[in-house]
Amino acid sequence: MLNLPSPISDFILKLISETQSPSYLLVQRDGRLLDYGGDISSYGFKNLQRGEPVGEQVYFLEGMLPLDKSPTSLPYVKTESGLVADIYMFYGDEGTWVLLMDATWDARKRRAIQQKANELSLEVVKRQRTEEELKQEKEELEALVEERTHELVIANVDLRQELEERERIEQKLRESEAKFRRVSESNMIGIMFWDLSGMVTAANDAFLDLIGYTREDLIAGKIRWDDITRPELKHLDDEAIEEMRARGACTPFEKQFIRKDGIRIPLLFGAALLEGSQQQTVCFALDLTKRK
Repeated sequence: MLNLPSPISDFILKLISETQSPSYLLVQRDGRLLDYGGDISSYGFKNLQRGEPVGEQVYFLEGMLPLDKSPTSLPYVKTESGLVADIYMFYGDEGTWVLLMDATWDARKRRAIQQKANELSLEVVKRQRTEEELKQEKEELEALVEERTHELVIANVDLRQELEERERIEQKLRESEAKFRRVSESNMIGIMFWDLSGMVTAANDAFLDLIGYTREDLIAGKIRWDDITRPELKHLDDEAIEEMRARGACTPFEKQFIRKDGIRIPLLFGAALLEGSQQQTVCFALDLTKRK
């Protein structure tokens, strides 16, 4: 035992008395209540009967007694009043002493600590789950990026091939246009562009010389192929137009144009629709005068 000065011992006793509501039960060897005291009613034990079995009056002592000479304790026992008590039981000459000490504050503190620990555990689990989800999302994102990168590589290859093919086609088109322009500008044969409504929209000098019109007449919109075609031969033009609409070009045929001065000119005529158009055509006209 500690040898404490009386003031300290008295202070400790007073502190315990004021804060822990010490109470006691004295139980005989046969289990009957011999005596009780302290603030026992604060624990919800009222109308205790001395001389009666204590197990029938104090529920947590049922089956616990008689006690051998080894002391025992029951921490944080919730009593009938709702208070939590630390129960200490030890053997004495008079019988078994049962000491109740209010531990409600300690229990609440312990419960709060346990609750905090549970919250921390839940937070750890939640964080682990979040990390796993983030890891999974990262893996999925990396897989998606890899897939998209692969698709972009393929698309880039396809695009490069498409651009190369387009450049090749455009180069052929430029070469074809250059050849056509050289043929047109050489004036070896009459060439004109016209639409199916009858308007001549462009022509080379050879064609203008063939029909006796000037470029000013062309620019002014004064040249129409249906006006310079002999009326009795118009059915040939209609047949040629139907053939062009069916297969894109017509079979060259002989017809006559009427020059601006009224002279009729025999010629070999051929036409084709421009690519992608159902109205615009390109035509050639070969003068057959010397062959007639």
